[in-house]
Amino acid sequence: MEVRAPGVVKLLGEHAVVYGKLAVAVAISVYAKASVNETEGKSLVIRLPDVSGYDYSFTETELRELFSGFKGRQSIRGYADDHRGIGEPVLPYATIAARLVAEHRLRPAGLDVCINSEIPLQKGFASSAACSAAFTVALLNASKIPLPDETVIDIAREGDRVIHKNDGAGSIDVSTSYYGGYVSYSASAGAKREKIDTEIELLLVDTGPKRSTAEMVGHVSELYKNDKTRTVEILDQIEDCSRSGIDALKSNDIEGLGRSMFADHALLARLGVSSSGLDEFVEFARRNGFYGAKLSGGGGGGAAIGLCADAAKMGAALHKAGFDARAITASLEGAKSFYKFIA
Repeated sequence: MEVRAPGVVKLLGEHAVVYGKLAVAVAISVYAKASVNETEGKSLVIRLPDVSGYDYSFTETELRELFSGFKGRQSIRGYADDHRGIGEPVLPYATIAARLVAEHRLRPAGLDVCINSEIPLQKGFASSAACSAAFTVALLNASKIPLPDETVIDIAREGDRVIHKNDGAGSIDVSTSYYGGYVSYSASAGAKREKIDTEIELLLVDTGPKRSTAEMVGHVSELYKNDKTRTVEILDQIEDCSRSGIDALKSNDIEGLGRSMFADHALLARLGVSSSGLDEFVEFARRNGFYGAKLSGGGGGGAAIGLCADAAKMGAALHKAGFDARAITASLEGAKSFYKFIA
């Protein structure tokens, strides 16, 4: 039994979403996979060949004890630090399994789960969210546990919370990987699966070294404190890009989506979260007829996306220009499409 969950990129709304504004993400055609086999063993076995090469095993008693520590934590960072002995790579998945055992009667004995991912790590494409979504659905299927979508997403988010040591992590990434397609998110409305089936071709571009997302978020926070009026004006305009982008997608207006992307990037650059490499790529996209291009994620370097008519052709041109680029499409199906027992 195998479950596949797509990676995710942010189409529009980065940084503004931190201040309650609307953001838009899309699932993409690179995947994490979790496969489950049933054995005669007495423990849950979790295999992570891509990350550590080790196999980890947990009894039901161990998982219940782990969840007790998780529920009683003073901070998510403290919980992660206190359980380093378990193994940092496996702790997110053990935490998910522990919650399923404690709250939803998962019987872990004899389940052997292997997690693989073709999603590039630490590039802003939500590899951890996709792995957590695939793993959660795989366990639910194996144990025939019916749960509503919102509960599945919240359980899968435990993985991202532990990985990023942040209780707010995973809200848009896990939702998008679970649902597939296009998801909008704001603090007031939460994550919403948009009824959009527009197919788009994107280039995922690595523009080089990046500064940490925490540093970029902190930079915008300082701008907000020191010049609130100007910063709010930019954040409002970024939200306008998100709304116009959704409208364009709903009407299959790819050129309109591209204009929103270019405009969004210019606004993010005004916030100071772009980089020379990101700006160089966006300028290349303008010169070469892309519909749109922008940074994706926290900024400060690293991931960018380009929207174009022929991603394979443009990808070859980008390689000649010295960029690392990969052509992908929107993935309209997420991990939910593999879940057989939705409540």
